[in-house]
Amino acid sequence: MSRVEEWVLENKDKIEKGVEIMSQGCEVLAATVGQFHPILEAVFVASAELLSNPEGKEAKYLTEQFERVNQKLEGIQDEIDKLALELQRTSLNKQNFDREAQMISQYEKFQEFVTAKPKFKEKKKEKFLSQYENTDRDVNLDGLYNSIIGENTSGDAMLDVILATEQRSRRAVEEFCARLKKLFMVGIIAVMGYTALKEGAIGEVMVKKWQVRMEDVETRMKAAVDECVNNFPAQAKMDVERLLLEKQSHVDPEFTKFLLDALVKKYDWVFWSVRVFNHGGIFFWNWLAGKRYHGSGGGVNYFDLLTNNKMRIVVSFTANPKSLNKVQIKDQIEHERLKAVYRERRVYAESLFYCHAILSDLTFFHSGTENS
Repeated sequence: MSRVEEWVLENKDKIEKGVEIMSQGCEVLAATVGQFHPILEAVFVASAELLSNPEGKEAKYLTEQFERVNQKLEGIQDEIDKLALELQRTSLNKQNFDREAQMISQYEKFQEFVTAKPKFKEKKKEKFLSQYENTDRDVNLDGLYNSIIGENTSGDAMLDVILATEQRSRRAVEEFCARLKKLFMVGIIAVMGYTALKEGAIGEVMVKKWQVRMEDVETRMKAAVDECVNNFPAQAKMDVERLLLEKQSHVDPEFTKFLLDALVKKYDWVFWSVRVFNHGGIFFWNWLAGKRYHGSGGGVNYFDLLTNNKMRIVVSFTANPKSLNKVQIKDQIEHERLKAVYRERRVYAESLFYCHAILSDLTFFHSGTENS
């Protein structure tokens, strides 16, 4: 068994799993770490094999997988355009993506080599190598990586800027990371292909370098998404405060729905409840009496705000809803009812005793007057 045959046999499942992940949604793509290593290594291992034995079983299998990868990356130019538009909203300007067209052209030339018929392989190889060398080699990819880790002219890590600009919106950050990961994959595949075709086994150091960097990028992406998920209560409170500056608060369904819709749209994985009432009304006192069950000034599952026009807004939430224990709720209601009845009877009994004492005093005073 040749080295290539052995490698394909050992990594076949991992390659196919990595290719499959590329077709998943933004949420999965943004949270995945290390699953694309086999694909990147496959590019390196297979490139030479496609030249030396293009009709071989392994070459055909790897070509098929590359075609699947290409299908997943189809429309990458549209993704890049969306990335550019996103970055225009941030302090990161277009210079970070001045060379994305070069990265795409490198990738496309490599795909032409991969999918070429055997008799055209050598010609397509030379075209790819020439295109790669004439479009700054891996300088484009280096620049992209440096922007992600903050080693650029601004000194700001790209994902930190996106988090701030998107105000920790999970879905927006996931979409950005998914697009960025696809662009990164395009660049690395071109680098791997060039290194394998030009340097052969000597280029294995380059393979390791970009596998490590890819994992670093993925880890940073996952951390950015986790920042949105783990800190959504604090961000949601800031969002509501900002909404209150945009719209005057009122005790009516329309205003409550305005707040609720905004929260549900941005935090679609969370369940929300919004209540609005007059600060001095009966609802306020009922809420105040119930705060002992939540804590004071905000708790793990709610926060409250007082507006300038004395409206109290209470927002409660849960990201992990649980089914209600109806029996327990019924028992608790009955328990509270009995406690209330007991308190009423006790107050009534004490009032009777107090009234009796007053009447006794009055009777004594009245009797004394008659005797005199």
